[in-house]
Amino acid sequence: MINFETVIGIEIHIELKTKTKMFSPVEINFNAESNTKANQIDLGYPGTLPQVNKKAVKYAIMLAKALNMQIDSNLRFDRKHYFYPDLPKGYQITQFYHPIGREGQIKLNNNGKEFEVNIERIHLEEDTARQHHKDNYSQLDYNRAGIPLIEIVTHPVLRSSDEACLYVDAIRKVVQTLEISEGRLEIGSLRADINISIRPLGSKSFSNKVEIKNLNSLKNIKLAIEEEIALQRAKFFANEEVLQQTKKIDEKTLKLQVLRTKTSTIDYRYFPEPNIPFIKLSKKFISSVKLKELPWEKEARYKSYNLNSIYLNSLLDDIHLANYFDSISYPDKDKLSKIFFAEVVSLANSKEMKAYHLNIDPENITKAINLLDEEVISGKSLKKLIPLLVNFKSDIKKLVKQNSLEQISDPNLISNIIKEIIKTNSELVKEYPTRQEKVLKFVLGKLMKDTGGQVNPTVANEIAIKSLDEVFK
Repeated sequence: MINFETVIGIEIHIELKTKTKMFSPVEINFNAESNTKANQIDLGYPGTLPQVNKKAVKYAIMLAKALNMQIDSNLRFDRKHYFYPDLPKGYQITQFYHPIGREGQIKLNNNGKEFEVNIERIHLEEDTARQHHKDNYSQLDYNRAGIPLIEIVTHPVLRSSDEACLYVDAIRKVVQTLEISEGRLEIGSLRADINISIRPLGSKSFSNKVEIKNLNSLKNIKLAIEEEIALQRAKFFANEEVLQQTKKIDEKTLKLQVLRTKTSTIDYRYFPEPNIPFIKLSKKFISSVKLKELPWEKEARYKSYNLNSIYLNSLLDDIHLANYFDSISYPDKDKLSKIFFAEVVSLANSKEMKAYHLNIDPENITKAINLLDEEVISGKSLKKLIPLLVNFKSDIKKLVKQNSLEQISDPNLISNIIKEIIKTNSELVKEYPTRQEKVLKFVLGKLMKDTGGQVNPTVANEIAIKSLDEVFK
């Protein structure tokens, strides 16, 4: 039985969250009418000159720092030539010879086993037009042409579909945490191309690589890799050649389809972009680009709060949810997380929306929990209060009073209610000397029912025991 080793390299394109395009001042607007957000530079008119987007360069430096890369202080661009309708200039401006970042790494954990992914390079480039394929024709929207991209290229060091999915998800979290990209596979702001080959374990050489383009979910990445591994193994045992092909996954059948078979190496005729001179990035400029808290740092901080794993993973998976949680100033983060997920996130789920879209002021959440701590309101009242905080900007204490959510803590009032319960349930109360727990539980339950759960449970428990003891002195 031959054991095989899978060899996987990944190219990820991330769409940057800049206001304008990579080499033109045109506004980026994904909701605009088709072909209304493209100018002469984007469309490749003769005589136009590209202008480098400074924000995109800063984002690339930020990502390079996050991935522990060597940063090239000489910013240089190249032309990649090929003909396709989505590329009006006939070439793409990219960084072939001198990528802005080289030789980085990211450490990951696969079920307790740590592994490191070595990243060969990251480079800046421009996106192509969007294609809409119909039955017998295609439409092109040049609004996307020229949008800034960063391509992240690994060395072929990944060995399984699980490792590949962990890596893509880790990059997603990094770019979202840095807030340089939406980083969403499902809308194409993060696009993954997977290169796969296999070889007998211990062998230095391997089969031709197969590239699977534009995978749009972690599920599809896993399915595509596992199907391709099975196909290549079958070809090996059938003594057939693995052809160097480009494939995609069919969204309906979730099976791989061949797009093209490569018979020779494509000559893109790379050469330095003559219209963009070398730009010297000073040490001061590079050092001015500051990193935000990275996902693994955020994870360590949340673990220090003793958050349970479900809450922790939910926060790490959604940077917007994490930012909203972090904006709540209540100091006991463990207690906050329980209330936040039980009340705020649950409320949002019931409305089929995200918690950070509820428009609940984070400071009001802190005030509400403080009222709970001060025993002004009960846990039951807190459940009623949280929905009232949606779009609320006024005095929270007045809101509590207006909705009769204050907890009853007056000993005299509680005592009178308990005495009435004892009086009207005398037969059951007679059992108190022999069945104290049962009778006490009944009295407190009746008290909560009669008051709508508004009674302070600590005060009520003390008074109930005292009142029952007095009956049987």
